[in-house]
Amino acid sequence: MSHHASICIKDGDKLEYYEEDRFNKIKYWSPIETSDYKCFSKIKDFNCNMIFTSYWDESLYEEKVINFFIDKYRVKHWHFDIHEHHAQHALCGFYFSSFAEALVIVIDGGGARSNGGRTLKDKIYQECDSIYYITKNKIDTVYKNYGASRYIYFPEEDNLPGIIKSINKENLINEGSLWNGDTEIKFSSTPNPGQLFNTLCFKIGLTDGLNAGKAMGLASYGKIEGERDEDLAQQVQEETLKYTINLIEKALDQKDCKNIILTGGYALNCVNNYKYTQKFKDINFFIDPVAHDGGTAIGGAVWYDNYR
Repeated sequence: MSHHASICIKDGDKLEYYEEDRFNKIKYWSPIETSDYKCFSKIKDFNCNMIFTSYWDESLYEEKVINFFIDKYRVKHWHFDIHEHHAQHALCGFYFSSFAEALVIVIDGGGARSNGGRTLKDKIYQECDSIYYITKNKIDTVYKNYGASRYIYFPEEDNLPGIIKSINKENLINEGSLWNGDTEIKFSSTPNPGQLFNTLCFKIGLTDGLNAGKAMGLASYGKIEGERDEDLAQQVQEETLKYTINLIEKALDQKDCKNIILTGGYALNCVNNYKYTQKFKDINFFIDPVAHDGGTAIGGAVWYDNYR
């Protein structure tokens, strides 16, 4: 349930995967409470267990969509957890890897809302980055970063280099970290890579953050200084490279594990992905082949089979 609405049908080792925009020809289509998935025609038995995957939006919105499908198809067995968007990304990436264990890093423009409902100036925190340690039958949350910057710190009059330089200014509120068992949880308004690229899209006329992939590609033609669209893209590319290197180092400090999986929308950044392999020569990297939100359908099915 997101801008890459998808279904996964998993029966033992057999897996089928369908993206709705391949059926209705509407790119980045998202469901509403009266939506109908054309790809649902691939489901033969609605008495099976249905796992609804979470998005970043209001739970009330998602529940309306879910209730519509439950009523229409008379679904009897279903599960929904609004807080597991990043976990579903992580399990999708792990499923496609050949690793027996891995540290999975999820970097997104936005994800599920925080359990605590914490707010910053009445704005709600959403998960931006997560680190998981996953084996064949266990998933442990190592780190979560909840951010609110997508809502408040990008005024239209600011230019993009100014935004990049401002991320450590005092007006950005970093509330530090807390611990939930072995999990470090951070609340911050510092923009993460997904949020910076989303903002870049608005600044250079790419409509919205769903075009972040185009902005990443544009960066290859830019310079580290300058005001052209491609220059701004290159500046964001460099900033997000440093951010993600720090996140990889943080993950490696948590566990004695040499396998790293990258997923979430920012993992589609092929140029920077290559640079990580050059910096961390002794680390085995795997990039989730369905790193966008559609992959959470696969992650939800994998969770039900192996981790619930």
